[in-house]
Order: sequence, then C-alpha cells, then structure tokens
Amino acid sequence: MGRMNREEWMEFYQENIYGTWRCGETVTYVMGEDHAITICVQAGERKAEFTIKVQLPIPGAGDSYDGGNPFLVCMHPIPSEGYALEHGYAVLTMDSYQIASDDYAHKGAFYELYPYDGKQTGVLMAWAWGASKVLDAVYAGLDRELGLNAEASLVTGVSRWGKATAVCGAFEKRFRMVIPACSGAGGLALYDVVSTGKKYDFRSIGGPEDYIYGDNEPLSCLQSDAERGWFVDRFLQYRDAEAIPVSQSMLPVLAADESRFYFIIGACMKEDWVNAPAMWECFKRAEESYREMGLSDHLVEHFHAEGHAVIEEDMRLLIDYFNHMYYGQELHVSMRDLKTSVFDKQ
Repeated sequence: MGRMNREEWMEFYQENIYGTWRCGETVTYVMGEDHAITICVQAGERKAEFTIKVQLPIPGAGDSYDGGNPFLVCMHPIPSEGYALEHGYAVLTMDSYQIASDDYAHKGAFYELYPYDGKQTGVLMAWAWGASKVLDAVYAGLDRELGLNAEASLVTGVSRWGKATAVCGAFEKRFRMVIPACSGAGGLALYDVVSTGKKYDFRSIGGPEDYIYGDNEPLSCLQSDAERGWFVDRFLQYRDAEAIPVSQSMLPVLAADESRFYFIIGACMKEDWVNAPAMWECFKRAEESYREMGLSDHLVEHFHAEGHAVIEEDMRLLIDYFNHMYYGQELHVSMRDLKTSVFDKQ
C-alpha cells in the first residue's frame, strides 16, 4: 500500500476493518444507587444511555495521589481489580453489551445513536466508543464528584475486549495508558505469524520444555456469523490473511505519543487460539517505531505464564509502570524486564 501517514492509516482501519470512529456528542451522567452511574449521550436528535459500575480506592489501604486518584476504565469485570483498589486506583467498569450486542444484530446504545447500514461501525469500535464516553463523563464532572484525576486514565479489556482496547487506544487519544490483554487475531496478533505446530520451551516460567501450540484463530472465524459483527462488512472482502494490506502493529503505533503509554498483556500457555507468539512479534515491530520516535520506554509488555485475563501479576507491574512514567516514582522492575518474554529468541 505504500507509505501512509497516521491519518491515512486511521482512515483505512475505519473504512475496511473496524468502522467509523464517532465523537463530539453531548455527554451527561446521573449518579445512581449501589455505585451505578448512568452515562447519557445525545447525538443530534438521538439519545441513548448505558450504566457503569464505580469502585473507589479502599480508604487508607494504599497509595495516595495528589490531584485525585488515577482510574481504570475496564470494558468488563477483571479479577485483579482488588489489587488496583488497594493501591489507590479507582475502577470504572462497563457493561459492554449495553453499548453494543456481541453479534451482527448491531443493537445497543451505540446503534441507537448510529444505526448500522453495513458501512458504519463494528462492535469492537462501538465498545471503544463506549470507553471514550466514560472518559467524557469523567471530564464532565465525575472527576470532581469521585475524586479522580481526569488526566490519569487507563483503559483495559481482555480477549474480544482486548481487541476493542487496542482499537480504543488508536482512536481515543485522551487515555493516558492503553492495556490490551490477550487480544489475539483482529487485535494485536499479527496475521502473518502462525504458531500452530511450533514448539516452545516454557521451563523458565514453570511450564514444560516442549509445549506445542495448537490451532490459532483463523481469519474465517473472525468472518463467521459468531464474530463478523465485530468488524464492518467490508472486512469480508479479505479471503485470506495475506490479502489484508495492514499490519496490526500499527494499532499501538497509532497510540504513540510522548504523553501516553502502552502496556501489552498476554499469556504463554493455553493461549494457542489467541496466538501469543504473534502478539509478541507485534510488540517487537511496534517497538521499532516507538524507538525511532524516541519513545522506547512508552511501549512495554508482559506475558504471564497462564490465564486468559489481567491477573494480579499484570496489575502489579502495570501500576508500577504507570506510577513511574506518569508520577515519576521509582520503577521496581527493570525496564528491560518489561521488554522481554519467554518467546524472545525462540
């Protein structure tokens, strides 16, 4: 496709893969009971709403931050949220299915505002939009009411929501740190890297010496009735992975900025379908671009041994990293440790 600039890459992703990015709506919110907040969005004459769950840091249990608490916007509940709350981070959790149904019916708050006509927006981009609207509500006053630092925002999600997080990071520039986890094909797994049948030595992380990867998720699965709604209809034009003229490593590159940080999470074992080695290669290719921009320390990764989730091990590292990069605190691991994995040199 030749050499394209950022704007052209973003246009290509919108037209051919994820769909149109929407912004500029009027966003308000209503404080409810049981830590629920209703996000109200108006675009022209159309209105829609969805709810989020808010959890504030445990008083006295963790770190304190001048200017308000940092906060995670989670596209779904994550098992390690307790660690974040104990260390001074608030957690704002979405119910993504309220924003867009996980199919090609294209129902939910997003599609009430922007009805789908085949060329508009897929579900992954719609979920990314939902996280952006949560951030809009924070800037609209939730920061003051909840004691948050609107500038210290992190967004994360796992699996299909890891894909949506990667999309969100590329298009919503206000999130300070982007944390796509176990995103796989359609996310950060490179289409041209196949690990099926390959053997890996996982002894250094407590695994076997000869772990053989099974099937990776193929393009045909992304285009099946179960998943094609995640993308726009034009994504169906690609009959094989070699025909897709983009590298998924461009998603983290589109998020590169001197004020932003990117933390890729993956798991090594039992992630055959997700193709963790292809996400590791994505990191390496994206890192080259970050290094050329003088932003090498702004892109890191961690591949834990097992678990299709943001586990506590990840949360500990990502909070340590964010506190270092944003608040200037001491980093308790070496930056090198956040740039290597068991896949290195295998």
